[in-house]
Amino acid sequence: LTGSHGDIWALAVAKHGNFVVASSQDRSIRIWDKTEEPLFLEEERERELEELYDRGLEESLDRDEGAVGESEGMEIEESQRAGKATMETLKAGERIMEALDLADDERKKWSDYEERKRKMPHLNTAPPETNAILLYEKLTPEAHVLRTIERVRAAELEDALLALPFSRVLSLMAYIDIWARRDWNTPLTCRVLFFMLKTHQNQIVATRIMRSRLDSIRKHLRAGVNQQRDQIGYNLAALASLRTEWEANATAEFFDEKDIQKVLDGQLKKRKFTGIKA
Repeated sequence: LTGSHGDIWALAVAKHGNFVVASSQDRSIRIWDKTEEPLFLEEERERELEELYDRGLEESLDRDEGAVGESEGMEIEESQRAGKATMETLKAGERIMEALDLADDERKKWSDYEERKRKMPHLNTAPPETNAILLYEKLTPEAHVLRTIERVRAAELEDALLALPFSRVLSLMAYIDIWARRDWNTPLTCRVLFFMLKTHQNQIVATRIMRSRLDSIRKHLRAGVNQQRDQIGYNLAALASLRTEWEANATAEFFDEKDIQKVLDGQLKKRKFTGIKA
């Protein structure tokens, strides 16, 4: 909520829905009255993205100015990739976050259902309803996240991943583990994993739960990469064999006419007939 100087800790809606009471981290209680003005979610989302883009642009300019001031008289030992946040990359990052939230909710819903069935097998608990988006696309939650990332243009993928907060990064790492187990789009999985490790290395190393997950990713992803390597080597060998066979069948041999005539004359000289008198 705009106007608060800290995070909102509690929120209560009035009985008739005409006002909302919110308490914030800054130890303030504010009352928000309902108005008759129509609210368009798409316009609000566009406005928030523009503010986020402007704020990121200002921060990048401040960092550049500070880096120029600090680099005078010093050698730059490490170069970093130049990147720029645009409206397209921010929208792509928002789509990835929405896909992660949808998949997390869907997996949690089915996990709770399986837990209830395990604890109370005598109850005929109805299964939860699948999300309409997943029903339309006929995809699992893990495949939906992968499909969303595949739809991001390759040039905008890394900038879109930069927009993810660390909580969503942990969720994305869980899906990377699932993709590695199932051998789904190994090149894209490796690219996303390497960028996440390079960008959030310190936070990932400091998180204890990530150790076992990283071991699982390393084990399954290495097996997937080896399988891809063997498949590529087999295909290259098959192509080389096909090329050799094609060259043998399509190459025509040309001979000199004089050489051919010499061969024919030599054959005629060998066939000499002698006359025998009786």
